[in-house]
Amino acid sequence: MFCEQVALVLKSGIPLYDGIETLCGNYGDSRYAAVFKNLFDTVRETGELYEGVNTAGVFPAYMVGMVKIGEAAGKLDDVMEALAAYYAREAKIRASVKNAIVYPVALVLMMAVVIGVLVSQVLPIFDRVFRNLGTEMNASMVTVMNFGMAAGMVVLVVVAALLAVLLVGYILYRTGRQGAMMRGVQRFIHPVRRVMEKMSAGRFASVLSMMMTAGFPVGDAIDMIPRVVTDERTRGKVAEVASQVREGGAELPQAIMNAEIFEPLYGKMIQVGYYAGKMDQVMGKLGEIYEEEIDDSIRRLVGLIEPTLVALLATIIGGILLAVMLPLASIMSSIL
Repeated sequence: MFCEQVALVLKSGIPLYDGIETLCGNYGDSRYAAVFKNLFDTVRETGELYEGVNTAGVFPAYMVGMVKIGEAAGKLDDVMEALAAYYAREAKIRASVKNAIVYPVALVLMMAVVIGVLVSQVLPIFDRVFRNLGTEMNASMVTVMNFGMAAGMVVLVVVAALLAVLLVGYILYRTGRQGAMMRGVQRFIHPVRRVMEKMSAGRFASVLSMMMTAGFPVGDAIDMIPRVVTDERTRGKVAEVASQVREGGAELPQAIMNAEIFEPLYGKMIQVGYYAGKMDQVMGKLGEIYEEEIDDSIRRLVGLIEPTLVALLATIIGGILLAVMLPLASIMSSIL
């Protein structure tokens, strides 16, 4: 909402100072009042929105970096409008992920409570009742009973491990250590790592296109890109590109291809655009292509979450049946 409002202010021709003052008044009765007061004071003193959002301490690093680039390129209105669309899309994705996770996880928690009660309270009671009947269990019955109890304990361990992973992820998220959480996820889940690499490559292309369109020197443009790249591997590749251009004397397309930021086909597109004097347009098009690919990849990942959790839930229910029904069936057959 903030990005959308700032973009509206700038596109309508209202001076930034007056627009931020109006926003500060609008949020005066909200829990963000102190944040916007600090933002307004900083903009009034420095005349820069970047300094305001940077000192506010509540805005994402990607947004802060893009605001600085937008101001430097003279395209702050376009940048804020693009950021508004980006965060609106991110909110929809987050809601989809939440909806795909919450119900299965809640069901798993309820099943964990049920199986815990059955394994620790119900089965031992049936075992004592059986023994009080004065009948000894044969070897096969003992095996069935032990197998059922073991299956129940295995299911409890799986559920406990799942809850521990979710708890660690939640703690990292709430303490502002999303970067550490995402690095751990990327390390073990290849599709997530691939999406993050595409996201960084798309940001690289979009920012470089905007900077080149504004007439920025290539070296200065590349130096500003790491501000908006969150993936450490891609950030290292950007630093490699800058080093090859500045120190090695390599042409920008060749340096980008050597760093393997983009797929080989896209690297060829960049080369053609560079020699045709249209590299800014090619990079802008690549940014759009990567944005579409990222959206498709995220939809596929979200679509996989719920079936995966349902499969896990089915396994847990199967464990409950093994833990309860097999011993009970054995006991009842011996009584009859």
